[in-house]
Amino acid sequence: AEAVRATTEEAETLRLRVYDTPDGPRQAVSEEPVRLPEVVDVSGAADPAAAAQALVEAERERAAEACRGMVDRALYARTVIKLSDHEVWYTQLGHHLVFDGYTASMLARRTAARYTALVSGTEPPRSAFGRFADLVAADRAYRDSERCAEDRAYWVERFTPLPDLADPGTAASLPDRTLTARAVVGPEETARLRAFADRAGVTWGEALIAGYAAFLHRMLGRTDVVFALPLMCRAGSAELRTPAMAVNVLPLRVTVRAGDDLVELSRRVATAMREMRDHQRYRGEDLPRDLAAPGAGALLHGRGINLKAFDLALDFAGAAGVMRNVAGGPPEDMGLSVLPTRDGGLLLGFEVDARSKDQAAVDHLLSGLRALLSGLTDGLPVGRIALTDDVERLLADWCPPALPGTPVDVPAAFDAMAAAGPGHTALVCGDDRLSAAGLAYRVHQLARALRARGIGA
Repeated sequence: AEAVRATTEEAETLRLRVYDTPDGPRQAVSEEPVRLPEVVDVSGAADPAAAAQALVEAERERAAEACRGMVDRALYARTVIKLSDHEVWYTQLGHHLVFDGYTASMLARRTAARYTALVSGTEPPRSAFGRFADLVAADRAYRDSERCAEDRAYWVERFTPLPDLADPGTAASLPDRTLTARAVVGPEETARLRAFADRAGVTWGEALIAGYAAFLHRMLGRTDVVFALPLMCRAGSAELRTPAMAVNVLPLRVTVRAGDDLVELSRRVATAMREMRDHQRYRGEDLPRDLAAPGAGALLHGRGINLKAFDLALDFAGAAGVMRNVAGGPPEDMGLSVLPTRDGGLLLGFEVDARSKDQAAVDHLLSGLRALLSGLTDGLPVGRIALTDDVERLLADWCPPALPGTPVDVPAAFDAMAAAGPGHTALVCGDDRLSAAGLAYRVHQLARALRARGIGA
């Protein structure tokens, strides 16, 4: 409890308070003394682990409700739970205004170091946490810079015109209940993915993100695939050392075709991500305003992959610390979380709104993703992998079957149609009729005009 208290005192972000003023919202670091967290002993319960889990869920709901108003209140909560003389849990729950996944990892490591020093009777290592004011100053300097204007121009151009952003099914209001599906990809299967990525010249994370893009292509039936991607956004020294809400969410846009294999798709994703990282300081929440397009906010919601590749090895004076995520943002119907496990595997998870799916649908969603990842690492193209061997248990739109034959892209299919029956009617609009040959002529004429103006695929 003392290690948690002292860490809270060192991390200014945990003591931030937000205030309304006539000139707009302001934030300040509270100077109030930091008290010890509550310690709850459930060791006498019939099932201490179940009692502790129930306590965590109750504390999550309490903290969420307490933080909802945001103004004039603490935005962080801690509780220590004793399950036995050899097992202790503690919660570190914070509003996303002050807290992100990287911060959670920093705080856990610092708490472990302080605990170890207290147990051994030594002085803890000097805190390396940066000042919150330095973080704000760095952000202001960036927003006033030419680089910020360049980044804004990049993102506006990248998403003009907007891609198809049909409603993915996420409700506007917050749900009362969510459904979760989790699956562990074992160390051997993860090692296969890493080996594949090495051969392809990409990172395993880029290969996994490419697999997720392929999954959305199969689920949504789209070639132009867009999904949200959280980026750590900690480029400078102040950002790397300071616990705070720094993570940025930006949309990744990538072309996925049925004939793609994981090598070419991973390289396409890697190229897109390099561009994203070059412009990652531009805040995603500014994009809907800067695009000035109705519905642009959907770029950041509904679909996304959150890869939390932090170092989770924690040493509490010789006792192993295990960190796990117990709270996230609003559920996204196709939002995938990925967390490395201590044995070298991966924990995959979907958390969705219970109003739009039942548990079977969420479980099948995850099993379909796993089947696709397995097929891709075996070298099969995106469109030739069956997402389940039991299609009858799934709604057709949640698990489209693999395409027969060799998949072709739209231009090849179009040319084949024009060549097979040039005189056949291909397009009808009122009294107008176009043959396949006439339609092809007008399409290619338009394409030549666009290319002459420097417009590419």
